[in-house]
Amino acid sequence: MITEETFYRCRPDFRKLEAFGFQREKGTLRYGELLPDGQFRAELEVTAEGEVRGKVIDQDTGEEYLPIRIEGQIGGFVGKVREMYLAFLEHIKEECFIPVSFIFSQSNRIEAGIHREYDVLAEFPWEKYPGNGTFKCNENGKWFAAILTVDFGKLGIPGEHDEDETVEVVNLKADSVEIPELIKQPGVCPAWHMNKKHWISVILDDTLSDDEVFGFIRKSHDLVAGSKAAKVRGTGAWMIPSNPAIYDVDAGFRAGGGEIEWHQHNNINAGDEVYIYSSAPYSALMYRCEVVAADLMYHGMFKESKGYEKSMRIRLIEKFPPDKFPLSFIKAHGGSVVRSARTMPEELIKAVHAEL
Repeated sequence: MITEETFYRCRPDFRKLEAFGFQREKGTLRYGELLPDGQFRAELEVTAEGEVRGKVIDQDTGEEYLPIRIEGQIGGFVGKVREMYLAFLEHIKEECFIPVSFIFSQSNRIEAGIHREYDVLAEFPWEKYPGNGTFKCNENGKWFAAILTVDFGKLGIPGEHDEDETVEVVNLKADSVEIPELIKQPGVCPAWHMNKKHWISVILDDTLSDDEVFGFIRKSHDLVAGSKAAKVRGTGAWMIPSNPAIYDVDAGFRAGGGEIEWHQHNNINAGDEVYIYSSAPYSALMYRCEVVAADLMYHGMFKESKGYEKSMRIRLIEKFPPDKFPLSFIKAHGGSVVRSARTMPEELIKAVHAEL
């Protein structure tokens, strides 16, 4: 339990593990070191799937020192060994692991995708249930998604999980007429802890692909946000942010012969139009570009950040002076400050094109 609790809601950075000293053996990374008293050795292994297993070995016997695993063993000697082992684990966690919001990989990928698409971060409103996160529409502050933990047996559906196994689901609004058919699909069930006439639960165990889950998410967001959100979808034009204090876009285009690799929003495709918004001191749309390649492996400056798994190559078409399309122009035509990649409102596209 000590090992599992230490690395709860963390994912390994395999590159950092190897740099730390972990050795690869048949796909599993292993590391060990003597604890400060010299009598015990701590060992840790991380599988290719990110599962972490650890133990403490008694150097005299060569066997695992099991008392630290027994709850209620709080004697002075056992407590000292447990503290040394915990310090060992915490050091590796700090150096080689990345905190995540949720337990399972698909849940964290979905959270990252929601952030990219809607510029929305998970909120955790319940102190009693710290792993339950909600996502609110920017348009009206209402929930359009909630990732919740639940014992699989409480969902009341057949599946490959044990009844008492913890799973994560995302609750999403759906068309009440369609729900009876939707819940017949594998991985979809009546909403856990919400109105089953209007909401569904999708199990985040990779039964459905991320793209399939996002189909439900977009429908939920449009139902909750209303017609304004639906209107700006599918234009094939995007706005992406750039901070001049961090990255020199002009230098990037010069070095790349007029092209730049950029981290990619989930739904951007080759052929789409992209406008780069430069933040302060400019706060304006300053570059019009075309996506020449999409769904590439990301190698950019934020490659360790959550959510940047793919990249695209964009080609510069035209650069604008900062006073041509300032933030005031963007807001006057249905847009707002660009903090993450987002679809470009149709009204804004027409207004920009009219000025070109």
